[in-house]
Amino acid sequence: MGPYLSTPKTEKRTSTGESQRMRFATSDMQGWRVTMEDARIVNLQLDANTALFGVYDGHGGPEVAEFVTRHLCQELLQNQAYREGRLDDALRQSYLRMDELQQTPDGIRELIRISRDLPDSTPVNINDNQVQAGCTAVSALIRGNEIYVANAGDSRCVLSRGGLAVELSMDHKPDLPEELERIRRAGGTVEEGRVMGNLNLSRSIGDLEYKKNNSIPQKDQMITAYPDIRRELLTPNDEFIILACDGVWDMLTSQQCVDFVRQRIGSKSLSAIVEEMLDRCLSPEIGANAGLGCDNMTAVIVQFKHPLN
Repeated sequence: MGPYLSTPKTEKRTSTGESQRMRFATSDMQGWRVTMEDARIVNLQLDANTALFGVYDGHGGPEVAEFVTRHLCQELLQNQAYREGRLDDALRQSYLRMDELQQTPDGIRELIRISRDLPDSTPVNINDNQVQAGCTAVSALIRGNEIYVANAGDSRCVLSRGGLAVELSMDHKPDLPEELERIRRAGGTVEEGRVMGNLNLSRSIGDLEYKKNNSIPQKDQMITAYPDIRRELLTPNDEFIILACDGVWDMLTSQQCVDFVRQRIGSKSLSAIVEEMLDRCLSPEIGANAGLGCDNMTAVIVQFKHPLN
């Protein structure tokens, strides 16, 4: 079956939470894929005034996505820009820091353990490192009535503003002019929409084999973890955000996804809605939708209570 199962795994890992300012539900499903490589962050209280939500879609293995969920919150809290209230700079620096940590001896050991599903205390030899994984990273940092969305890759964050879908991130694909220019300047090529004929996105955390040009900064590598940042002031018309991996966005447009949630939010729980969304995006069989609907799927819905601040 190659990378696919004969029947999909439709069991879901769903969780919910609530604060005075917002409530969330998140769920993931392995689907037709042989392995589950997605991960997510749902943290209602990164600090007393700040929440963090994120979706990290792994490729080449689950280890980098899992690594990010273990370290991103702590790196943000330790970041000087974060402490000074410069949240956009803090997100940029923390994304790049994820790549730096993976190249330390402790980081290499941790990636090896994750890839082999070993306990944290298991001794491993860093010379055995064969990890070549990476992940997309879309994160929404919410403080007061401000939201900062950091994105690297093709997972996406969408806001429902009075029922209108507002995309708070842009999918990073190699054939976008700005991305293509950076890839070529770094010595890379794009063939049939893939960097070096392989990777079908142009920004990610991990994928370190594409980040070895020592003559240029990390943000200028052919594949970079450097995120785009979108800052948005939330208004009374802003109802919820949806963060999801491309397993969802391949099957639903941003507006369709917003409509899907809005049609149900008055009568169903967020957890039921997010689970229904994943079922809606699952292909009934491999090849039924030109291969779409067969990926891992992860989604987070965050509903705002008003007033936010």
